[in-house]
Amino acid sequence: MNSVTLNATRVDLPTSLQVAGKTERNDSDDAVRADNKAQENETLSAQQLSDLRRLQAIDKRVRAHEQAHVNAAAGLVRGGASFTTKQGVDGQQYAVAGEVSIDTSSIAGDPQATILKARQIQRAAQAPVDPSAQDRAVAASAYALEQRATIELRDLRLLEAQSSEASNQQSVDEQA
Repeated sequence: MNSVTLNATRVDLPTSLQVAGKTERNDSDDAVRADNKAQENETLSAQQLSDLRRLQAIDKRVRAHEQAHVNAAAGLVRGGASFTTKQGVDGQQYAVAGEVSIDTSSIAGDPQATILKARQIQRAAQAPVDPSAQDRAVAASAYALEQRATIELRDLRLLEAQSSEASNQQSVDEQA
């Protein structure tokens, strides 16, 4: 089974935000950050608070990007979204990059189903507001898959028509 990874654009962080990252698995977009840390925020410097808000905005954008892929890919997703996170000055982990792996294999013996699947892959790759270069490459590969399946379907229909025509001709010959 073939699969590819749809990536969110990796965001360059200011030096003050570059803390050792870790990867987390998250199958849903339930990573909404609680803003009830007002007391902690009061003790942060203006720069730290600015950096934290930027990190929160990046987290929101990355998670929305990956969720758009997941929603559009539906049954093609392999394991949900995966995120690379950075720790903010508040101790919370924030997504700074993400990816979603999807099944891109053709459906053997069924070019019509492969065409439909290729179209779904294209929609999934292009679902975010800001598709990455990897997303665009996946969409292009899915388009090529769709074209191959279209040719296969055309060839099958031509073969079926020829077979039917030969069968009809045989019936006419037998009646004569």
